[in-house]
Amino acid sequence: MRYKLAILVAVLSAMFATAVACGGTETVVETVVVERVITAAPERVVETVEVERVVEVEKVVEVEKVVEVEVTTAAMEDDAMMMDDEQIPRNRQLVLMNGGSAGVGYTDHDVWNIYITGDNLGRMLINEPLAFYSAFNDTEYPWLAESWEYNDDFTQLTINTREGITWSDGVPFSAADVHFTLDHLLNNDGIRRSAQVQRDVESVELVDDTTVVVNFLGPRPRFMYFMSYKFDIGLYIVPKHIWEGEDWLEFKFFDLDKGWPVTTGAYRVVQTSPQQLILNRADSWWAVDQGLVGALPEVLQIVYLPNPGETQRAQALIADRADSGLDFRPRTMAEILERNPNVITHSGFNKPYGYVDWWPIGIYFNASRAPYDDKRVRWAISYYIDREQLIDVAYIGAGTPSQLPIPTYAPLQRYFDVVADKLEGDYNTIEYNPTKGDALLTEAGFVKNADGFWERDGSPIICDLLGS
Repeated sequence: MRYKLAILVAVLSAMFATAVACGGTETVVETVVVERVITAAPERVVETVEVERVVEVEKVVEVEKVVEVEVTTAAMEDDAMMMDDEQIPRNRQLVLMNGGSAGVGYTDHDVWNIYITGDNLGRMLINEPLAFYSAFNDTEYPWLAESWEYNDDFTQLTINTREGITWSDGVPFSAADVHFTLDHLLNNDGIRRSAQVQRDVESVELVDDTTVVVNFLGPRPRFMYFMSYKFDIGLYIVPKHIWEGEDWLEFKFFDLDKGWPVTTGAYRVVQTSPQQLILNRADSWWAVDQGLVGALPEVLQIVYLPNPGETQRAQALIADRADSGLDFRPRTMAEILERNPNVITHSGFNKPYGYVDWWPIGIYFNASRAPYDDKRVRWAISYYIDREQLIDVAYIGAGTPSQLPIPTYAPLQRYFDVVADKLEGDYNTIEYNPTKGDALLTEAGFVKNADGFWERDGSPIICDLLGS
């Protein structure tokens, strides 16, 4: 099972390492000198840290040269660091290193139209959803929507929005914003999420300030799920009083002097540049007033910094200059945990250093083309893959084989249960058994040529492996 710290490249690297290794180990010491200009602190601080890591590799001798990396960020404006005329303490900041283009930073720092940028870097904090969905416990959490209900045949959905919510410019949030958002997506092509809305929705009716009725082209029992936020996917509700008449493919929704972007959330955008995005917490939040959460977040300020690369991100976490990092390799994560006891992962201090990701790594075949249209070939390849070895080599054991191409989340567990007897019997999809693989290819008419590769009618099996 893939965890949120590993990517396919690591698996491919593991496959390569397995192919070239043939006994013996070599200790490789990699030294990286990192010089960083820290600007999240009130004063300018230059920090130089030397990091060494020791890696055991099989029959591979590598010599790493010292790499010097300089990362600079523009200083924050004084008012961005202040709340109520007081300096924001470091322990009330959340510093995140994520996104951005190498050497350029945030090219879209002045675009807060989430239909252009997508749901990243604080945009989903600014654009609250009608509802949240947690795949970990299979629970829906009504948010801007207080409730919703389908008719008996799921051809109509009634959404009831909450009262007492205002946008950050003081204009009330209402069902009119929901109606405007859905109606615009229904009647305008080429906008993010518009294709799905047009495929499902026939019309949208605004009944009153708290009620919207969505009429479908047929039964659509999952449309509310489509609109809810889960991970980084959902439908974004926009303020009608600002967006009406704008071109959604061009409108930036950014003007700090006007208070844009407006939000119903707990944070406000106060400063942006290619080097950083800064959001400060508001003094009040409707979700606290209405009892959905117990108190305002303790974090007074969120600072987004461009991703400078894994080595620099790791050093920032070790030095407490950053608070979160995504997709570290397991060896890097283990070193971070060893060097900084303040760091913790989704699985605590132990492997797999993360949570079960929602797209397990796998190999998918084009079953419409030979030889992969023969299931014996597909099964043979599966039997040749030692998944435990891949996990041990590429992920230092931080992973679990998955028998199906879906994660073991609570709502998906029933799909594992219904085929459990087959997975434990003749259809064990993670079994490593080269002997079975040989037998299947032989049965399918393949023979090994002089070079040791399987071929049929003079044509070897050619594997073009595409990864992302």
